[in-house]
Amino acid sequence: MSLYFRARCYTILVSSLSLAVISAPSIADISTTPVIGGVFSSSEVLKNQVLSSLSYSATLTRDAALFTIGGVTLDAYILALPLDAKTKARVIAQLSNPTYSIPLGYFLYSYYDRYSGLGSEDVFKGYLSTVYDDEALKGFEHSLYYVGDEPVSEYKEPDTSTEATGHHEGIRIDEHFIANMVVIYDALFEIGVWQDMDNLPEHYTYLTNSPEDLAIIAQIQPIIVELIDKAATGMDEGDMKSAMLAIAEDGKPENADKPNNKAQALTITLIDFVRLNLLKAYRQFVFKEEREEALDEWMQQAFSDQPDALIQFLESQQHKRFAVQVTVDGLQQGLIEGLVDDNAPFISVAYQNHKNRTQYKPQLEKVIEPEHQQQVRFMEVLSEQTYRDPNYLPFFKKLYQENRNNISRVGISSTPTISVRNLPIIKTGAKVSGQGGTGIPNFHFVDREIDRAYYFFGNDALQLDVLMADNKVQTMFDRLDYLKTLNCNAQYDWNAHTTYDGLVNLGLGESLRDYGEKRCVKELQERSEVEVTLRDKRVALIEDIEAYQTISGFDFFTKYSKKVQVKQAITQLAELDGKGMPDYTLVYNPWPDHFAHFTGPFSDEILMPTGELNRLDYWIRQIEATYRSAGVYDKTLWGMAGDHGLTPVFYALNPEKQVFEGLQAELDYPIVVKKISSDEGEGPKITNALSYPSSKDIDVVVASTAGGNFMMDFFNSKQGWTVQPVYQELVQWKPIAALNDDSINVIDEIAKRLPESLDYMVVREAPCDERSCSVRVIGTRDLKRVDELITRYGDKLFYESLMGNQAPILLNTQTLNPYLALPSIADFSAYSKLVDKCINRSVKEDDSTWCSRSEWTDLTHLTPRPDSVNQLANIYLEDSDLLQS
Repeated sequence: MSLYFRARCYTILVSSLSLAVISAPSIADISTTPVIGGVFSSSEVLKNQVLSSLSYSATLTRDAALFTIGGVTLDAYILALPLDAKTKARVIAQLSNPTYSIPLGYFLYSYYDRYSGLGSEDVFKGYLSTVYDDEALKGFEHSLYYVGDEPVSEYKEPDTSTEATGHHEGIRIDEHFIANMVVIYDALFEIGVWQDMDNLPEHYTYLTNSPEDLAIIAQIQPIIVELIDKAATGMDEGDMKSAMLAIAEDGKPENADKPNNKAQALTITLIDFVRLNLLKAYRQFVFKEEREEALDEWMQQAFSDQPDALIQFLESQQHKRFAVQVTVDGLQQGLIEGLVDDNAPFISVAYQNHKNRTQYKPQLEKVIEPEHQQQVRFMEVLSEQTYRDPNYLPFFKKLYQENRNNISRVGISSTPTISVRNLPIIKTGAKVSGQGGTGIPNFHFVDREIDRAYYFFGNDALQLDVLMADNKVQTMFDRLDYLKTLNCNAQYDWNAHTTYDGLVNLGLGESLRDYGEKRCVKELQERSEVEVTLRDKRVALIEDIEAYQTISGFDFFTKYSKKVQVKQAITQLAELDGKGMPDYTLVYNPWPDHFAHFTGPFSDEILMPTGELNRLDYWIRQIEATYRSAGVYDKTLWGMAGDHGLTPVFYALNPEKQVFEGLQAELDYPIVVKKISSDEGEGPKITNALSYPSSKDIDVVVASTAGGNFMMDFFNSKQGWTVQPVYQELVQWKPIAALNDDSINVIDEIAKRLPESLDYMVVREAPCDERSCSVRVIGTRDLKRVDELITRYGDKLFYESLMGNQAPILLNTQTLNPYLALPSIADFSAYSKLVDKCINRSVKEDDSTWCSRSEWTDLTHLTPRPDSVNQLANIYLEDSDLLQS
């Protein structure tokens, strides 16, 4: 069974700003009645009349010379790429074929031209120099910011590009990357992957074990291996070069049948990457072309048949609503509130914990300290005095002053609380389990049905899209595919109409600061100018149509001239409409969490005026400014959410070593332990998506992520390997090599060997389903094991201690959250009544006395672990659950 562990955290708060939810349109049959609630809806016209018949034709013809990449023609751009002469000549020779050149041209545009035209300067750093003098900025220096052109110290930041940070690896776009993509595209085209499509597919089909796909892989793999060999040749000696050469070694014919062949793994990943992104880019191009034609045709027909309906449509467009959804990795409400509200206790409590950090160091367990010493000078200042600075977090200060009632003060203490699990929830609105759920319960998990271990730092990152597609998860881009949508650096954007790729931003934005942000803002700035023009053109067109209606039919020439004028204006409007402000924009900012992994979440690098939160504040204001200049700010729905909170790491240990190395020393037979995740400093994992390694000869699969989350998967259920074992089976665990009469109480061994660091672990007490579940929560307090039980039946839950006649303590349900201000008398009274009802007076034998799910949410929202009882009671709803800490 999967066990979830939570390492004890002393400064944790999981909170988020509220997310404005934009619901899907009514699904009633209103295809012929574009009126909702008595108001004409141009969106319904677009959905049901204008865009319902788009074909995504793959047979569109277009002169390849019309494409410009980086300001030059497509053929000139290809000639400038570092391609070998033979490939370059073959590509150039085929550019006259639109079937070849149009997909290639738009693919290159989406990965190069869309990102060009801007310098590499740090925009936020330049802004700071306009509001602070050099003396002030010198006082705000830290490892990520310095005054002038050179760092002020010899401290060298770690190369975070190869660290497991809760995000998958980014993509670094350069001429060699582009050239390699062209080589793969050309090879795929040559073997007939692209030519036979009349209409672009609605979904991308990933490679499988079919004979046809295996033949494609076999033909492309030598090309990939050659590219890897070339790349490795130019590298310095080290781990990265060794890893590249190992992949190339797998590409030799004698290693073709090697399990988890990494050369084939990388080939599969690159083929899928190129085909998916080429198809996505081509669909975006075709959509814009067909949308423009369809909109023009509909408006022309409406003008001829029902001019008043066209006027209503244009007026509705003038008053339509917009939406912007901002997702910030690691954004926690309590921290932001503490920074903008002098009365909030967050900063003082966090700094006190920092000062007292040595008291949290385990004495009986082997621990290490992070190499990077956290610099928290600014947090110290904030904890001791009021900081007045109009240039520090002005957006968030205004937000809390004017919209405090729209801010959710606490999120949920989800288990696990990790980006890969929670980001899809924010971006799509989907749950993890059930119909339409993401099916992604953690940063890593074992799918027992197919004997497949997933770990999403590495090429398995591509499998996130596969899992989402297999589970039929609807994104906002799917729901709003009839509107104009923009993706700014987020994921899951198959149906977005304009995309700034999240992997590109991760790959380049770490060193080229503001890389993705300034490109997205530039896009919005250009669109805001067009939006102003569109509004003027709609007004003029309405006036022209009304004037046309007043002209007598007997005045033939005047009426005809006005008709021609209106029809030309309609065409011009249709051509321009797709370039206006997006109806829905998704913005993702990874940086507060990303850099906190290496500097600490409350470090100067995050909190100072030169830090990541003030940088975030600056870019949100720039996005806001584009909507103001477009004249649509007051018609825009804004929402923001964080995916999890942040907590500093003072000490770390390796639970699988602490537990299993000690246990192994006491046994006469081996315990086979397999770790599927990377430790800090390790590079990404490479897994063959079609020939992945089996876990059936493994005793326990373990994995860890940032935030104290640790998973152990055991496989000794009496119901078979695919079933998660329950508590009674784990207290009699038998490793594969154990003698028949030999068993181990592995639950007790874990608790005994982690006496100080184990916050809690969770394991099924009995099989769970949507109707009922019983989970055991086990922790250590004062070096003693503590067992508790959460029982769920329908909508009711019972939480009890198994340690005799005492109240449960592991989830802190009777402790107020020290990071938030004390509750009001009324709130505390309501909380106390719920504690009395749900814990003190609830009777296990009488489920009518149990508290409901909503009551447990209300009870725990004032505690350090909001909604913890509900979260743990539902942790195993997903079939492939893991145990989270």
